[in-house]
Amino acid sequence: MPESRFLCLAVSRKLGGNCIAGIDIDSGKWIRPVCAYGSGELGDRDITVKYTGSQSPRLMKPLDVVHLHLDKYVGNSGQPENWILNLKSNILPHIVLGQAINNPSHVARIRNLAEAASLFSDLFGNTADRISHREIQKDPLSHSLCVIRPNNLTWARTTDFNNRPRIEGQFDFGGRNIRYCLSLTDIAWKAKLLDLTVDNQALESSEVPGIDAHMEILLTISLGDLFDKTGCHHKLIAGVLGLPRM
Repeated sequence: MPESRFLCLAVSRKLGGNCIAGIDIDSGKWIRPVCAYGSGELGDRDITVKYTGSQSPRLMKPLDVVHLHLDKYVGNSGQPENWILNLKSNILPHIVLGQAINNPSHVARIRNLAEAASLFSDLFGNTADRISHREIQKDPLSHSLCVIRPNNLTWARTTDFNNRPRIEGQFDFGGRNIRYCLSLTDIAWKAKLLDLTVDNQALESSEVPGIDAHMEILLTISLGDLFDKTGCHHKLIAGVLGLPRM
């Protein structure tokens, strides 16, 4: 898969850089582009996009459809969707082909992903907010990305392992409607919600500016890299997708 018409479904923070994920429109396969160096996080330059003929580049955002050049497949037991992103200067910035929100077939594709995930009994094989690295090494995952339709979604401002502010998404999901509390890493939504909340305050999604009764919220859930402090891979809300209701 040297080239991809990439439907972006997550732009999130990873360490000191960025992580993107989405699907290849033509094959339907999930892709998590990564850098060939370091811990795989992408710099701002690596996720810069522009429209053909435009002189105004910007950072990629969820629901962009982008022409990506890929190098080689580097999937592993915890993240089988990983591909190295080709970052040669002559193909940057990436070209935006359109917006999924303006294409009914793309919107339908995203909804179909959520419908398929609704058959899951849990997220990535258990009902916790993480999976131990030892367990993944013993039993590799078939997928580490999905789009879901959350029930009873609220947002809460808490603190992370380093006592820094974080936003946590709390929602019900799965056959038994298990309550999940997952860290939000979607860059734009995290910044927005940090501005709107104070410590230990809960906020309904309907209270977020720009979200109204005509929109539904879907979430892109990702399993993160190994977190050394816990010896686990944590489940993250890597993308927040606002789609018009049918």
